[in-house]
Amino acid sequence: MKVLFFGDVYGKAGRQTVQLTLPELKEEFQPDFILANCENLADGKGVTEKTLNQLFNAGVDAVTGGNHLWDRTESLEYIRGQNRIIKPLNYPEDAPGNPYIILAKENLRLGVLCLCGQLLMPPCNNPFTALSEFIKLHFTKDAEQVSLFPLPYPVILDFHCEATSEKRAMGWFADGQLSAVLGTHTHIQTADEEILPLGTAYITDIGMTGSHNSVIGVKKEIIIEKFRTSVPNRFESSDLGLQVNAVCLELDSETGKALNIMRIRRNIE
Repeated sequence: MKVLFFGDVYGKAGRQTVQLTLPELKEEFQPDFILANCENLADGKGVTEKTLNQLFNAGVDAVTGGNHLWDRTESLEYIRGQNRIIKPLNYPEDAPGNPYIILAKENLRLGVLCLCGQLLMPPCNNPFTALSEFIKLHFTKDAEQVSLFPLPYPVILDFHCEATSEKRAMGWFADGQLSAVLGTHTHIQTADEEILPLGTAYITDIGMTGSHNSVIGVKKEIIIEKFRTSVPNRFESSDLGLQVNAVCLELDSETGKALNIMRIRRNIE
């Protein structure tokens, strides 16, 4: 099984980048499932039905969220009713969104989870405890079991988190229990993709899909001025220097173990 996962798709530039590149990426990598983080989809803040439909129409199967998922209050009911939006599992139950999804195509199944970190992030429940409880509920009753492989189907986690230490710790914690732990949120792709010893694919951050002639998606002049003067200013999304940041996973559909993780970083002319 192959899974293509786009890092944080930021604003119009990010949506255009996905639309422009997905046909070529599909031909090259032949993914069975296509995912993306969508929390910055609508001008960098939240998601709307209109902006998300652009990804779905391009071929994305489901999307993960993060702490900005609910920034558009007018979209809360849409998020509540759209089961292909996966919210962080460690947020309150009443927060709109689907906490877990199992995607199915032909004879393949893929589970998708999302968690938010606690360090330098808005308040949320402990992600390590939330993951342990989820695993006990869905896959095992043995709290001492080190490795869950073979899983009934591959399961991947989008760990939406600020601190690299917390992401790395989650990778080790989930090794042997999930097929992949993929970091998002910081919008800067890291060069540490690997298969951990017990069979879990890991990368600290997939990066950002959108304008890289920017400061993590915002016009660079605005952010430079804010840092220079400390005076707040209205953020505006950049549309220059389009770039894809993504990973392609190869997973064993029988055991759930990761076979390969490839980092993708391409400029769009």
